[in-house]
Amino acid sequence: MNKEKYLAKIKKLLNLARKSTNTNEAAAALRQAQNLMKQHNVSEQDVAFINISEASSKGAPSNAQTPPRYMGWLVDVINRAFGVQAMLDWRYSKYGDARRIVTFYGPDCRPQIAAYAFDVLARQLTAARREFIASLHRNTKPATRTARADQFCEGWAAGVWEVVAQLAPTESEATLMAAYRKRQIDQGMQTATCRDARKCRGGESAGTAGYLAGRRAKLSHAVNGATGVQRIGREV
Repeated sequence: MNKEKYLAKIKKLLNLARKSTNTNEAAAALRQAQNLMKQHNVSEQDVAFINISEASSKGAPSNAQTPPRYMGWLVDVINRAFGVQAMLDWRYSKYGDARRIVTFYGPDCRPQIAAYAFDVLARQLTAARREFIASLHRNTKPATRTARADQFCEGWAAGVWEVVAQLAPTESEATLMAAYRKRQIDQGMQTATCRDARKCRGGESAGTAGYLAGRRAKLSHAVNGATGVQRIGREV
């Protein structure tokens, strides 16, 4: 019996023990659950975590060791839209090349939808950044070009924040995700720090342009047959 199967069986037995009106049936279910938990060395929290799944994006807008602020904001947008949380991670090719990814975790199939939505918005952000850079005067210094593009992307992420609908997790879901996050931290996960866009001449205008572009972002695809996700954004 693999891990998912015995965790699911333990969860089913614990639910039966809690809900059964037959005291003998409840006691038998509890004993069987406790025996399985002892046999497989699992706690009730391990069983509860079966409701938490993970899904990773295909990539990210930046592969920098210290991610840019706009990427952190984009992750926050997705967290808010789907009631999930996220971890920054790396995916390595067979040649050892590292690619930044974002792993979302939360209840049911939400992380899978969140990862898909992140990839959709990340592609739009990357395309908008390229278009913005192409619009700059050819004599613009490379450092200024990068700084303005980063300011543009921060504005873009702020604009997307305005148009994405929010799905707040329930109190029990939030508690479970907090416990899951604590376990990840106990296992070595560290808090990520993001770098702000460098101040530059024309940065404010770039940020405003990005904000307006972000408000035009589209996120309207259903994923994996999920019901009620025909249009993720909201009308403004």
